[in-house]
Amino acid sequence: MASAAAVDPGEQMAQWFETSLGKTLAHLTADSVSRLVPTGYYRTGYQAGYAHVDLLQRAEQSVSEILPGQTRALLDRELAVRCRPEQLPFGARSIDLLAIPFVLEFSSDPHAVLREAYSVLAPEGCLIICGFNRWSVWGLRRFLKRGVRRAPWNGRFLSIHQIQDWTRLLGLELTSAESVFYRPPVGQAGLLERLNFLEAAGDRWWPLFSGAYVVVVKKRAFGQSNVFEPVSGARRRPQKRLVSALPKHAAKGRLTVVRE
Repeated sequence: MASAAAVDPGEQMAQWFETSLGKTLAHLTADSVSRLVPTGYYRTGYQAGYAHVDLLQRAEQSVSEILPGQTRALLDRELAVRCRPEQLPFGARSIDLLAIPFVLEFSSDPHAVLREAYSVLAPEGCLIICGFNRWSVWGLRRFLKRGVRRAPWNGRFLSIHQIQDWTRLLGLELTSAESVFYRPPVGQAGLLERLNFLEAAGDRWWPLFSGAYVVVVKKRAFGQSNVFEPVSGARRRPQKRLVSALPKHAAKGRLTVVRE
């Protein structure tokens, strides 16, 4: 029992996203993000979490977290660092596009994750939050499996209203949000395909009860006194641009972050 409890939820989620259900959710999430992220110039981007899709297509320079079981990919990378979502290795206001897909559910302190995201987010930068909806068939299954230690059912599902409230308290402005995945969490690829009609039906008839959601918020820049005030609880960090710490030949392209 103790060994099961010690299993990294990130490793479990990485494995789950390789299943038919996980892949379907990941691709629907990526499609939603591509629609919701405002058009603009994003010089630097960072993606945490376990979803096996790239949510930083609009970032000129992107940093991603290496997933459990993918450490061999470091051999082909220019730079690799280890971090936790509560302690990101970036300077204050250095990230223009930040994605945390399905991260808050598995954090012991989701508020700290959001405060850290606020700290590294540049003024007018966007934060992408993807999560499992507690008020859904997925949330019901999690409730029925509350003794199960396997991800994603061992996570703390949050509602989209909780996410909106928490980000608003940080001073982040809601840009857009979308419900994702109205099918029940079944594992058979064929059955998932046959139930695809529920996506259109859910959008029309029960949009609040989707299995997941995507929320995009922006860090507004009202002025020097507002933007540069430290958020309560956020740790202080040197104010530097990400690219200043990178070798010149790595100024563009994809970098990798490894979770401890």
